Amino acid sequence: MAAIQTQVLITGANRGLGLEMAQLYAAQPNTNVIACCRTPDTADALTALKDAGAPVTLEALDVLDHNAIKALAERYSETPIDIVISNAGIFGKTQPATTGFQDQQFGRSDFEADWIMPYRVNVIAAMALAEAFASHIEASQQKKLVLISSMVASITNAMGHMFGYAASKAALNMTARNLAVALKPRGIIVNPIHPGYARTDMSGPQAAIEPIEGAEGVVAQIKEMTLEGSGAFLSYDGREMAW
Repeated sequence: MAAIQTQVLITGANRGLGLEMAQLYAAQPNTNVIACCRTPDTADALTALKDAGAPVTLEALDVLDHNAIKALAERYSETPIDIVISNAGIFGKTQPATTGFQDQQFGRSDFEADWIMPYRVNVIAAMALAEAFASHIEASQQKKLVLISSMVASITNAMGHMFGYAASKAALNMTARNLAVALKPRGIIVNPIHPGYARTDMSGPQAAIEPIEGAEGVVAQIKEMTLEGSGAFLSYDGREMAW
């Protein structure tokens, strides 16, 4: 068996886009996927992938637990990680899969569920992941940090609803932009990427594309990421998104 040359860490890897990306990377030659999710014991698709012989390492990780993020980073302290993908994210109290993207309207704010929790998961946890794994990324060959964003992060294209979720993704983009500046001297490439409006458990069946299309697009964009283009807001289909 060939030695593993590339390590890819993905949070929220047990379903939707995260699962599709885990499967795609596991199929690449000489690549190991560190698949993180809250409860690996119930991650049946990942377990089946691993049991079939795919190079997948399952790790329990609740991204709200910053000490757990640090502990995971310490366990991998001797492992260079080429690609870290901060994919775990939430919408808020009510998922668009059941209500459509007309939720979180003005006058109906649940500030704890629709503002504070998305900020904690979508923004702060991504920053905690970046801080914990920066040295691992720096020690690798590819040196790539990916923050899964959304088209609703684009301030230019505000839609008048999804207040908390959209604000959290816009804040994630600013975090990515700052990280790109801060980490460039270390050779680390950072990009937020819109994965498409995909039919996941969050978005529901009304979404425009299948999760595999979004995942394939994200993986393709990650392959093309460069230090010169670090900090740009990318789309799964090759476009550069408006801020």
